[in-house]
Amino acid sequence: MWRSIFGNFGVRVLSALLNFGLVILFSQLTGAVGKGEQSLLLTSVAIITIFDSLIGGAALVYLSSRFSWLRLVGASYLWICLVSIIAAIGLYLFKIFPNGYLINVIVLSAISALTSAHASLLLGQQKIGAYNLIQITVPLLTFLTCLFQWTTQNELDYVLALYIAFGFSFALSVFYLWRSFPSTKDVQQSWRTVWRSMFALGFFNQLAHVLQLLSFRASYYILEQYHGTYEVGVYSNASSITESIWLIATSISLWQYATIANTQDQQYTIQITEKLARFGLLASLVGVVFFLLLPADFYRYVFGPDFGEIQQLMWVLAPGVWVFTYALVVGHYFSGHGRYGVNAFASGVGLVFSILASFALIPSYGAFGGAIAASISYTATSAVIVYCFLKDGAVFSIFPSKAELEQLFTQIRVLWRKS
Repeated sequence: MWRSIFGNFGVRVLSALLNFGLVILFSQLTGAVGKGEQSLLLTSVAIITIFDSLIGGAALVYLSSRFSWLRLVGASYLWICLVSIIAAIGLYLFKIFPNGYLINVIVLSAISALTSAHASLLLGQQKIGAYNLIQITVPLLTFLTCLFQWTTQNELDYVLALYIAFGFSFALSVFYLWRSFPSTKDVQQSWRTVWRSMFALGFFNQLAHVLQLLSFRASYYILEQYHGTYEVGVYSNASSITESIWLIATSISLWQYATIANTQDQQYTIQITEKLARFGLLASLVGVVFFLLLPADFYRYVFGPDFGEIQQLMWVLAPGVWVFTYALVVGHYFSGHGRYGVNAFASGVGLVFSILASFALIPSYGAFGGAIAASISYTATSAVIVYCFLKDGAVFSIFPSKAELEQLFTQIRVLWRKS
């Protein structure tokens, strides 16, 4: 277990460092305005991608050992094409994006959704190494492409960098999917059964992601409406740095999700989730305290003079971000059991709090209002998740015991000697 979790953590640390490098590049070269535009583009792609993955999506992790891959892949492709067409028509008619911007958002989101479907099937078969490689490709190639552009042309073409990174990641996912495709030709399930199952699970899973992403990022659009992209750029950097402590929880949850999806013993899954949540909260607390203790001049030096307020925003975001670590781990307990409705409901509650707090605070307090709204949203979502987990018979605890810590350090020493 710990070997897999440490491996996942290493990949996510590398991914976080690469994304941090991108943040520095955009902040230094384009200032807060350019960073705000970059954040809005990436958020738009992420939102469309979630709708592209409404059928299947991450629910394919749960379905991969229960249905024919041929039919799961076919249904996913058909749905992504359909949603991409509908989204393009709808966004064009409502003039939400300029035409050139719109095309890039639609195409990039479709490529991302297809790659995600392939990766989810691999994760469902516990091909964690292949899954991690596919995931790390996007930040790695995006960073290297932007760095090359900056050093050779003294400019950044972020859209081109995303096409290169997303395209290579898609090709890599196709390669691993082809190598791992089950040899069985069993396609006894009817298309109706496959579609029903993919929609029933995928809808609530993606609904949870949509509501969660909107609860996290709706404040970007409200902030841009009232205070412009400059404020979005500063706030997005503060959010990115503070939320980077979640890479600990996501590293834990990757192994946890794949394990629970292939386990029938509910009591075991409750116990392992309790244990992992405790370790996640402790490690995240160390991470968030480290970021908060860095001097404000450090962030100003790294990102540029436009970003002097980052540390103050991080102090406001930190409590909610740390509490949400628990929700991230426990949420994967419900996902592993196919109970995506719990996460969707919790994210919906968080979105309501986020929107209400954002409209109440952002007009007067700008980015600080957005940070307060986000912290309130994180806490509300976490409260719902904790309540549902306790109803399943779990015991709430914050930090690991002394015996658990000793066991962890023993495992670390064993792994270190083997490496």
